[in-house]
Amino acid sequence: MVGNVGTQHRILKHGALIYYVGSAIFASGIALLAVGVAFVMMQEIHYKSEPEEILLSSIFIGVGATMILAGINMMMKQTRYGYYIVGASTFASLFALLVFTYNYPQKWYYPLINYVLVLYIVGFLVLVGNAFANVVLWMIEGEPEAVVRKEGGRIYTDEEIERDIEDATRKSIELSASELTFKEPRAEDVRYGRVFRETRGTTTRIKDNLDEVTSLVKTINPGERIKSGSAEIESASKNLVDILRVGSVKKSKSREIKDKIMGMMERFYSLITVKRNG
Repeated sequence: MVGNVGTQHRILKHGALIYYVGSAIFASGIALLAVGVAFVMMQEIHYKSEPEEILLSSIFIGVGATMILAGINMMMKQTRYGYYIVGASTFASLFALLVFTYNYPQKWYYPLINYVLVLYIVGFLVLVGNAFANVVLWMIEGEPEAVVRKEGGRIYTDEEIERDIEDATRKSIELSASELTFKEPRAEDVRYGRVFRETRGTTTRIKDNLDEVTSLVKTINPGERIKSGSAEIESASKNLVDILRVGSVKKSKSREIKDKIMGMMERFYSLITVKRNG
């Protein structure tokens, strides 16, 4: 019942008269097509049958098929030039059948056969294509149909249902937001973690023990105890520089003495050599 309301609304939108005329044409076409098929079966029509029998069966089937398609197109909502297309294609098919009736069998020969067949097939295919195109457009551009019936007899559409759902959702959110409250915790309710409860212990500082510096200081100053640390390391470094400087000075003096001794020995050797030669 609910679906039929939307269907009737669409049908009556382009005129009830055209719809009923199309229905009558459609029913007449089915009747003619059934008569033609029955005639072919009863008379056992074949290519050697009488020309009158072939002519009658062809007219019944051809006109019936054309009227069925024309009735279907008339029952549909057409576009701006849809009814002109339906009328022209129906006229083309019926005119082709009329030419066939006047020329069969005496004048039924080529190229007339080609012209008649092409004209009838073009009209037939235009009717089929127009019906298919209107069905597709009807499905794409269709309006929302009524889907729910209320107890009081009111019919709701999809838009009304979606609007009611949005209103109910908005009211539910507003009600929830108004009842939503936040409780502030008191200071005595706050529990501290383990990090806040632990106390920091005593710290013991241990100085670095540099064995190399201690050994060097003991070598320079035997019996003196040196503590490790930044000041002590700087003092040991200065002592090491002094030791290296003193060592280099002592080395230079010993070399001078050695050079003097070597010079005296060379002079003494030269004197002895001169006396022997004299």
